[in-house]
Amino acid sequence: MSIEEVLKTYLLDEYDCNKQQFLQINNLTKAIPLNKNKVYNLPVLIYDYNGKNIRSSISIKDINPAKLIESYNTDLYKKNIRVTPYKQDKVLYVPHHALNCMSGKKIFTPKAELTDTDHKDSFGEVSEKLVSGKSGRYAIFGKQYEDITLVSKKLKGKIFYVEGGHGGPDPGAIAKVQGRSLCEDEYAYDVSLRVARELIKHGATVFVINRDLNDGIRDGDFLLCDNDEVTYPNLKIPVHHKTRLFQRSNAINLLYDKFLKKGITDQRLIVIHVDSRGKNEHIDTFLYYQSGNETSYKIAKRMQATLESKYASRANRDYTGTIATRDLHMLRETKPTTVFVEIGNIRNEFDRKRIMIKNNRQAIAGWLVEGFMK
Repeated sequence: MSIEEVLKTYLLDEYDCNKQQFLQINNLTKAIPLNKNKVYNLPVLIYDYNGKNIRSSISIKDINPAKLIESYNTDLYKKNIRVTPYKQDKVLYVPHHALNCMSGKKIFTPKAELTDTDHKDSFGEVSEKLVSGKSGRYAIFGKQYEDITLVSKKLKGKIFYVEGGHGGPDPGAIAKVQGRSLCEDEYAYDVSLRVARELIKHGATVFVINRDLNDGIRDGDFLLCDNDEVTYPNLKIPVHHKTRLFQRSNAINLLYDKFLKKGITDQRLIVIHVDSRGKNEHIDTFLYYQSGNETSYKIAKRMQATLESKYASRANRDYTGTIATRDLHMLRETKPTTVFVEIGNIRNEFDRKRIMIKNNRQAIAGWLVEGFMK
């Protein structure tokens, strides 16, 4: 089957830009016959429909692409490609051309700097004050940690995306301690913020993808569970698991493309999770890298070596964390070079105590960044 036939099947053949996007997202250099035994990605984004209207669901103002998206989803349903209408299953398919090349003209470019007005200096690029070595303020880190002074310029000009696992309607694994709940997403987010702050201290441009506008870095052992996290820039996190993941990878990929057009190729993503398995399984921090990406593998190896060294000198014990590749969405569907980190087993008592202590969360964040910088 040809690319043209696939695009025609999914009503994407009328716009040349869809073909170019298909080649890009599938890492194809030219239009070649497709392998029937291989899975290919379509130039279609998946959004959660909020039940109100398409424009607010995907954060656009122009009515024209919204009408086109509505027609596209309706036509998919009429052709039995969609099983249910988008207003029923709350899943919205957004074709590449609707946001990028209607009538041969780019209609919508998501603003990477778009933020909540109360936190406008908290997200995104390092300010000129920081670049010059003076203090800058980033409210996302909370009152105690919002002021940052540049330590070095080793990461100047480099883009980092930091994504904490779960969040919003999905707290991840939950452990009970002293009658209180420990939610996986809260501890992953705390470590993510600490990683982001360390990166900024060395001049990096950092985007926090999964964010909580009122939970900065927290030093307590018990981090309160909530569900008010949003996805960059300020999108409500969907309930549907697959939609939620695509929302995050889409946010990262849009930013990646923006900076790539500016000639910035050095872009990295670090995904932070807290693992969940049997309560008797104690594990050290371990890492996954992108299959076939030599740079991702090398970064994971450097991070592993750094962790091994730090465990030996600080914890006075052997480090047993592993690295491997795995077919995970955030490794497979994101464009930057990515490393996926699991920082311990929240169900294991030894690991849980380690994760609950603020100094340990800060230490692991610092060690991960040190591994990135080597």
